[in-house]
Amino acid sequence: MTLIRAITACTLLIVSTFSQAEQKVDFGDYELHYIVLNTTEIPPAVAETYDIVRSGKRAFINLSILKKTDDGYGTPTAAKISALQRTLLGQRSDIKLQEIREGDAIYYIGTFTILNREILWFDIELSLNDGTMFDFSFDQQVWRE
Repeated sequence: MTLIRAITACTLLIVSTFSQAEQKVDFGDYELHYIVLNTTEIPPAVAETYDIVRSGKRAFINLSILKKTDDGYGTPTAAKISALQRTLLGQRSDIKLQEIREGDAIYYIGTFTILNREILWFDIELSLNDGTMFDFSFDQQVWRE
């Protein structure tokens, strides 16, 4: 991995960790980690690397799956994964996700347009190579900047 890619991956993970508490859900031998934040919280260099438009009117979702390990760190795991957002009015929109692989890390990112102070519901469906399937929904309020 090149130095710039390593720095970019670390920056993206740091942004995810410090911008807002990362959330996770356990399912069997795995954990799904997820976070939603405004794209203005992503440093310009990271946004450019991943072709993310930084705008106060756009939000970003980051999803990753870890297989649980005895050391507590987990092993990044690839999946077929989809994300859908729903509004209070019932409007639905698929979030186009791109898989990012940086060294051993695997995560899925996507962006979408938001309204100010909007509460959104996110429906996540994933399928792992070992046949494990998992559906999860969560809600989060988003703000324009």
